[in-house]
Amino acid sequence: MADEATWRAAYECEFVDESHALLPYDLLTARVDQTLPYHLNMKSMSEAGDLYAGYDVGRKHDLSVLVVLERIKGSYRWRGAVELSKSPFDEQAELLASVLGLRGLRRLAIDQSGLGMQLAEGLVKRYRSRVEPITMTAPVKESLASRILAIFQRGDVDIPDHRALIEDLHSMQRTVTVAGNIRYAAPREAGSHADRWTALALALQAADTAPPPPGPFVRHRVGRSSRREQFRSI
Repeated sequence: MADEATWRAAYECEFVDESHALLPYDLLTARVDQTLPYHLNMKSMSEAGDLYAGYDVGRKHDLSVLVVLERIKGSYRWRGAVELSKSPFDEQAELLASVLGLRGLRRLAIDQSGLGMQLAEGLVKRYRSRVEPITMTAPVKESLASRILAIFQRGDVDIPDHRALIEDLHSMQRTVTVAGNIRYAAPREAGSHADRWTALALALQAADTAPPPPGPFVRHRVGRSSRREQFRSI
């Protein structure tokens, strides 16, 4: 499931220094569901309920990662991820257009910092409020980190048993600078710069900020007497 350090910490009760990890291994492994697939299956999405997505944009050095969650009674269930390596922006736009074409997809949050600006701008122009562009300032990163930590602590999210995902989620570090400021950062390891963490955090952001899904349409019958009263009042 995970690397040697994870195994020692979770299963052999051996001490592993996690003083700066935002999401410790025990918190992550407690939310693993062995039945969940890591990769997104678009064909199965037609039967899903309310879906929310997060997208971290990469191009030459980092991965581009899409994460899709389904909200079920206040909890979040992993529905799948797509990873792209060194993909042209037109291919990334095609991927996001296909996801936004899903009937149940309520909102997608995308990192518009740097490389993502043009891609996010085009999506907002086409899909309007269904796309939320996010600029990764320090306060925004702190908000994303606080949300994802609280959701894992409450046990309100399930993730698949996927080594790279667990390592990525664990890689985000919370440190305090000499000036007393809180800093969230992750090392660039194994071709990732916490890209999966960012995509998951953005999907949770999308779910938190999206307007409530529309309720069922109810048609009310109006009798003749009611219509008369309505016309009299005009």
